[in-house]
Amino acid sequence: MKKNPLEWFVFGLSVVLILALLGYLGVKAFHYQHTPPDLHVEIFPEKGRPQQNIHRVELTNRGEQTAENVLVEITLFHQGQEIDKAEVSFPIAPKESRQEAWITFKKPKQADQKMQVHVLGYNKP
Repeated sequence: MKKNPLEWFVFGLSVVLILALLGYLGVKAFHYQHTPPDLHVEIFPEKGRPQQNIHRVELTNRGEQTAENVLVEITLFHQGQEIDKAEVSFPIAPKESRQEAWITFKKPKQADQKMQVHVLGYNKP
């Protein structure tokens, strides 16, 4: 049985795609870097609630490993004095992911307030 040119083209394209995929996976396996989680936290004031002290917390994991039970502490300062603290936990932070949470401080919003962020810890799954 003789194959027509379309069948040969599809066969050749399939072989090329399979070889390219195997080559890509081989390179990734050879050059894999086993780096720990690289956690970055950013805080954004919640819009639409100017009188309340509510903020959105974004956790970004730029590392190659997943982090579990990430605990973040945010300290609120006013005129250099610590006036409030809040903690937020993220159950899981996969590699190259972004998680969101919201925190509310008991103290009312001040014009010159500052916040300090500290990742208290995480587990390795």
